[in-house]
Amino acid sequence: MITMRSSVFRDASKLSLSYIPGRIPHRELKLQQLIDYFKSVVDNKVNYEHVFIVGNTGTGKTLVVKHFENIIRGYEGFIPIYVNSRFERSPGNIIRKIISSLSMERVARGYSLEEVFTSFLSYLVDHDLKAVLILDDSDHLFDKHKEFIYKLSRAEEASPKFINNLSLVFVVHGEDVINKLDPWTAAGLHKNIIRFEDYTYKELIDILNYRCSEAFYEETITREAIITAADIATAYNYNARYAIELLYKAGLIADKRREGLVKAEHVRLARRETFPAFSFDELKTLELHEKILLYSLADVLASEDKAFVTMGELERRYRDNCLFFHEKPVGHTWLWKMVNVLATFGLITKRLSGEGFRGKTTLIGLPSFPAEPLAKKLYELIRNEIRR
Repeated sequence: MITMRSSVFRDASKLSLSYIPGRIPHRELKLQQLIDYFKSVVDNKVNYEHVFIVGNTGTGKTLVVKHFENIIRGYEGFIPIYVNSRFERSPGNIIRKIISSLSMERVARGYSLEEVFTSFLSYLVDHDLKAVLILDDSDHLFDKHKEFIYKLSRAEEASPKFINNLSLVFVVHGEDVINKLDPWTAAGLHKNIIRFEDYTYKELIDILNYRCSEAFYEETITREAIITAADIATAYNYNARYAIELLYKAGLIADKRREGLVKAEHVRLARRETFPAFSFDELKTLELHEKILLYSLADVLASEDKAFVTMGELERRYRDNCLFFHEKPVGHTWLWKMVNVLATFGLITKRLSGEGFRGKTTLIGLPSFPAEPLAKKLYELIRNEIRR
């Protein structure tokens, strides 16, 4: 017998993208591998280490590094510093995040970023500390900020007196990021790589059962709903994050209808407003002109029923929309940099034109969202940002 409740959720926050569960099913060995890489650092046999964590979206990379962060925090003389590089996009923001974690803002006030970074390194030496900097979603740094990667990996070169006490963990989607570095920077990185394979169907079911046991009352979700979420996610590299978000949205639909039970059909309905590659909420992290550029792409694709647009078409629509929003457009070079950033984030695709086009041009596509709802959401975000 089903007991009617005001909500199907015991604790909806357990399905939040920011929630770090107590257990990480089927990723315990990856966590142990990461710990093992840092054993020599913890035992003071070496001063620092570099590790790359590589895998598709929804494979548990962030969950593992967040657990690792808590483990490192438990060692005396060690400071873990976690930075989401998609939010803290520039070297300046990352360095500010670093000094904020050490409560050094007052010491660093009035100095250049170079001087602030040097002060941070001095702080580690003076206090006999070792830092582990975890840069999550850091793919774009290897494309746009190679000099910054060099400085992080060669901290001892900042001053003759420095011992490099800064370890680095890069969380990226593609192993090819290393190839984007110049030989000098690449040579300074220890290329320890932990590869996160996509979950299997059985593993995905285990993960969803665990998360649902935390988030829903036992009698308010059917096994069919969980299986449906897993089945849909198999089409997107068995993306656990996507499946979890589907179940969260399905729960909201069940609550809205006051049905008291999450069913498979609620999950199928949730699919209409849940997209596998990117969450609408994450669009807020984009800069204003990146939003306008992405809005321009969605606007063209939705209104003209195209599979892609040329770079020239996109630039013209972007400039028209800048005029509409009363914003000064950026130049062509900066526009191209924004295209590369959006491509790195997986929001757009870009490729060279082939047969059927005169000359060579870049074709821009939209794999992450349906164009029409994306355009509506971006229009709202742009308007709100301009009004502030």
